[in-house]
Amino acid sequence: MKSVFGRLASTLATAALAFSAVSVQAGPFTSMVVFGDSLSDTGNLFDATGGTQPPAGQPYFNGRFSNGPVWVETLAAGLGLPNAALRLSLGGSNYAFAGARTGLAGEPPGLLAQIAGIWGPANAVANPNALYVVVAGGNDLRDARSAPGNNAATRQDAAQAAATNLFNSVALLAQKGAKNVLIANLPDLGATPEAALLGAQAASTDVTVRFNTLVAGMENTLQGLFYGLDVNMLNLFDISNLVRTDALSNGGARFGITNVTTPCAGFAFSAGASCAVSLFSDVLHPSARAHSILGGFALRAVPEPGTLVLVLGALGVIVMVRRRAR
Repeated sequence: MKSVFGRLASTLATAALAFSAVSVQAGPFTSMVVFGDSLSDTGNLFDATGGTQPPAGQPYFNGRFSNGPVWVETLAAGLGLPNAALRLSLGGSNYAFAGARTGLAGEPPGLLAQIAGIWGPANAVANPNALYVVVAGGNDLRDARSAPGNNAATRQDAAQAAATNLFNSVALLAQKGAKNVLIANLPDLGATPEAALLGAQAASTDVTVRFNTLVAGMENTLQGLFYGLDVNMLNLFDISNLVRTDALSNGGARFGITNVTTPCAGFAFSAGASCAVSLFSDVLHPSARAHSILGGFALRAVPEPGTLVLVLGALGVIVMVRRRAR
C-alpha cells in the first residue's frame, strides 16, 4: 500500500505541473519556488496528515508551525509573488514539508525528495527567471544531537551529510537551468527552548556550528561550477543572534522582541509572554514576529525592485547577509 506521502507526491506533482504553466510577471522574478522544512512549510504536512500536524490545542496558524505567516510569505509578498508561498494544494509552488530532513529517503519528503521526486517530474526544465529558495538541515542536526552516545565525530558526520545534500539539491536545480537560488545557514539550535528542556544546549550549538562552517562559501563554489548561476546566502545564525542580543542588551528596541527563552502565550511551556514580543512560538519554531524579521532580511539577500528599499527601511532591518560581489 502506498503511504500517504507517496499518494500525495503523485497528486502534488500534477498540481505542480499545472502551476508551472502560469507565468507571474512581478518584480525581478517571474515566480518563486520553495523547498525545505517547517521553517518554510505553509501547510503541506498539514494536508498530508489530514490536519493532525501541527497538533491541535496550540495556536498554530492555518497549518504552519508558527502562530502566523512564515518568512517565505513575507519574501514572496515583497517580491510581488504572494501566491508562490502557498501550499501546493492551494496552487502555490511551496514544496517544503515540516519535519523534512535533507535526503531522499524517509517521510515526510526530504529536501532532495522534494526536488527530485515531486517538483522534478513536473518540471523538465527550471525557469531561469524564478527564485528558488532552498533552506533545510535543522532536523538532520536535531537527530544528530539527540542520538544516544552522540559525540563530536557523529555530529560532524551528520553536519557533513546535511551540507552535502543541500549542495546536491542546488546542483540538481542548476542542472535543470535554475539561475537564481537563495540558501541559508541555520540559527543556533542550542539557543532554542527545546535544547534547554533537553539539556542539550552544547551539543545543539556544536552541530549547528559544524553545519554552518561547512556551508560557508557554498554559494561561491556552486557559482564556480555552474555558469550564470546566482546563489545568495541568508545568514540565519547571525540574524537570530542579533535579535537575541537586542532583546537581552537593548530591551528589544530595534526588533521589538524581548522574550527569547520561552515559547509565547498559548503554546506548551510558555511563561505567558505575548507572541508579538517573542522569538519563539513553540519550543523550536520562530514566532510570526520573528518570521517577519527573517523575511525582511531575505528580501535584502536577493535582487529586489526599488520599491523594496522603502519597505525594508520601515522594517528597520540591518543587513546580515552575504552577497556575491557583482
